[in-house]
Amino acid sequence: MNAASVDGVILYYYDLYPERIESYGQVQKITTSRGTYALKKTNMNKEQLDWFLHCMNRLNEIGYHHVVPIVPTKYGDSNVTNGYHSFYLTRWCDHEARSGFQYEDFIIDELGKLHSHTVKAQSFSDEVVKDSYNALIQRFEQRQLEMERFTELSERQTYISPFELRYLSQFHRLMRMAEDAKQHVISWYQSCEEQKRYRSVMCHGRPFRGHIVVDQLGEGNFINFERAILDTPVRDLAYFFRTAAHYPEWEEQVALEWLGQYERHLPLLPEEKLLLASYLKFPEPVFSTIQTYQGTHDLSQLELVRKLDRKLNVMRSLDRFANQILQPITEMG
Repeated sequence: MNAASVDGVILYYYDLYPERIESYGQVQKITTSRGTYALKKTNMNKEQLDWFLHCMNRLNEIGYHHVVPIVPTKYGDSNVTNGYHSFYLTRWCDHEARSGFQYEDFIIDELGKLHSHTVKAQSFSDEVVKDSYNALIQRFEQRQLEMERFTELSERQTYISPFELRYLSQFHRLMRMAEDAKQHVISWYQSCEEQKRYRSVMCHGRPFRGHIVVDQLGEGNFINFERAILDTPVRDLAYFFRTAAHYPEWEEQVALEWLGQYERHLPLLPEEKLLLASYLKFPEPVFSTIQTYQGTHDLSQLELVRKLDRKLNVMRSLDRFANQILQPITEMG
């Protein structure tokens, strides 16, 4: 790909004269005599872009430096808008996995630091907590309804596929998990109402290996704070654990150690553990596999069954992990 494929107007704002340009989706790798850069094109609207830039500035203010910083334009701006798109520039960091780098240890430790530096006890609002409760219950029930519909469709088939047979054999267990998850949401809501408290932190939004780069010194850094949001710390933790559970390194005891590592920075409140358990127990991974099954024509039945089995194993492990998280609360209650 040549330099003409990148809008010269954008690079003008950075005084960059490319020697080589490579495209990686929405990111272009710009090699120059001054160094190598990543130019990211985004579809964020003005409100989303302003929030993203505010989060990046906030990270700088609190002295959080494990994030790849934005390179300002020669005029001191954080981004360039051209037509319907906005662009921002960072130093290029290789995304290749570094053998020996402990990604999950790094992520969970940094989430603990990030959350502890941005935690805020919100003025309690019955309306806000109730809205969050209703939205989550509605989401869980909608997912359950769609899984029940898939069950009914499968049972009506003259020929039930291997994927459908495997799913049907686990359906009642999955529904029990879903009901457990809903009960924990109810307990979380009741506890928030009783304690009159709710905490928010700056959440990365998608904390997983793909959003970590390791520099030449072996230091890890977060990228892509475009989905950053002020929310309960559980938002990041649930995403982290549900993603980590798919890696070969996953063990429930190790996951408990990760949670302990996080809590050295920000101990979770009992109601936050209830909310975390609800997210971990709900069979969202299986629901997404059903969507894949209904929409794909590329995978064989064997591949689809293997995919489902992997998700079922993950769900069973997350369910046990959630029970271990709740054990101290259960014993106290």
